Amino acid sequence: MEPADDDLIRQCKAGDTEAFGRLVRRYAGRATQVALGLVGDHADAMDVSQEAFVRAWRHIQKFRGESNFFTWYTSILRNVALTWLRRRLAHADVDLMDASAVPDGGIDPAVLAERSEQAERLWEAVLRLPTRHREMIVLSHFEQLSYREIAQVLEIPVGTVMSRLHAARKALRGRFTGDPS
Repeated sequence: MEPADDDLIRQCKAGDTEAFGRLVRRYAGRATQVALGLVGDHADAMDVSQEAFVRAWRHIQKFRGESNFFTWYTSILRNVALTWLRRRLAHADVDLMDASAVPDGGIDPAVLAERSEQAERLWEAVLRLPTRHREMIVLSHFEQLSYREIAQVLEIPVGTVMSRLHAARKALRGRFTGDPS
């Protein structure tokens, strides 16, 4: 049985790098997905998530346990991604959806192609959103964080999360359907 995050964090605070390695292995996939949603390129997402893990290790003593480890880490990841975006991206034009990543499960190829095209259009619409909206969509819908967890990551009140998420959904709907209202 794998140790709980709290146990691993106590070990990390005592300098145990192997315990931190376990946390990294536990959350690397989710971290890369969050980063991918923010920066839009898989290789860059890997770099951003790894840099965030390095920063998390450097600052593990500051982890107070007021949220779970992944929520705390995600706030670090967000800051790294935003810094990266400020430095590297003026405009992203990235194809995030690889049709081969969609399992076919015996689905009619025409239906699969249509779903793949819709998913691609959705990702493109997400990427065209302003960063403040894009991060709300990624944290809420792709990472399925609660309002409270998003508030902790972004260091904003829950009410602000709710209003920003509403605005982000409206903006995404407009970009996805082509209807600006």
